[in-house]
Amino acid sequence: MPRVLSFVCLLLTAALLLPEMAMARDCIGLIPASTSAFWTDLEAGARRSADDLQMDIYTRAPTNEGSVDVQLQLIERVLAHGCKALIIAPAGEAIDARVVALREQGVPTVYVDRSVAGEGAYALVATDNFLAGQLAGQQLAELLGAGKRVALLRLQPGLQSTQERERGFLLAAHAAGLQVVFDDYLGADRQRMVAALTRMLPELDGLFSPNGSSTRAALAALRQMGRAGQVAFVGFDGGELLFDALHDGQLQALLLQQPQAMGDHAVRLVQRALSGERAATPLQLLLEPRVMTATAPGGSW
Repeated sequence: MPRVLSFVCLLLTAALLLPEMAMARDCIGLIPASTSAFWTDLEAGARRSADDLQMDIYTRAPTNEGSVDVQLQLIERVLAHGCKALIIAPAGEAIDARVVALREQGVPTVYVDRSVAGEGAYALVATDNFLAGQLAGQQLAELLGAGKRVALLRLQPGLQSTQERERGFLLAAHAAGLQVVFDDYLGADRQRMVAALTRMLPELDGLFSPNGSSTRAALAALRQMGRAGQVAFVGFDGGELLFDALHDGQLQALLLQQPQAMGDHAVRLVQRALSGERAATPLQLLLEPRVMTATAPGGSW
């Protein structure tokens, strides 16, 4: 009799656990480049798709952008959490070596926003950054006309996404007859922007900054100098602060990405990889950037 009771208890325990086991959801680790609004929007898109696909998102983000070592540490935290796949905005080539090892262990990775050398990732989802840079150059050319003097306020070496925007901008600016008289890495440091622009602004008709943090820093520098709105300024990414500046004439155009769509597509590609779908070479999905101007109330696309 005791054996029968033990067997019945075992069956009851198993029955109680079955619903919980059936409801277990695969975990995807998400490691963005930082905690800025762009990455918050990307995470929102990823979570929406993950819910649709009955998957979970576990996010860990570095405070400052560009640290490979921090991202490598966060990968280990994601794996320790039990995640079966990874979405990451790689900060450097060392990430790909780790991603290759993960692939061999059956953990697929999708890169978002930027890629690095190597073919460790299953796929890349990013903005067409070269096109975005070209559109920025064309916007300044339309605003200013040929022969005018412009500056490229670069972010930092080694970031594939912003490098492509900078390359596209230079090509379009030169093709349109603009003179690029200042081209340097100023990062997202407002005081470095103030120092450079104090020296160069008298010689400039226009500016381009290639990402959200550099655009906000350049805007803050111009405001500190009392020169906001006195030079044609095309920036990158959105957010309430930049939209307000566009409306007030302190920016003339913004190049906008689709971060929520980026997160959505990344999760769906992870789901394909986890289902066993193979790709001979990394898949690549480039999303078209959008141009926002203040030519109509609230801006126009």
